[in-house]
Amino acid sequence: MTTSGPSRPSSSSAWALWLLIIVLFSTLIAACVAALKYVTGTGVADAILFAGAAFGATAGLCFAGVGAVTALRD
Repeated sequence: MTTSGPSRPSSSSAWALWLLIIVLFSTLIAACVAALKYVTGTGVADAILFAGAAFGATAGLCFAGVGAVTALRD
């Protein structure tokens, strides 16, 4: 009887997990940026605009990082 090692998650479930982590991390960064911008006295519209930019930049960097690690592993 053979015993296999620890199984690795499938590619689609690993990608879904990475996507969830990236979205949650980007949302956290966007919320922090919005709070900091709002505390400085800017309006709500400007705080939302900066939060959206922070979300997009963070998500872009995370996706680039995951893509680079995937490419280097292959």
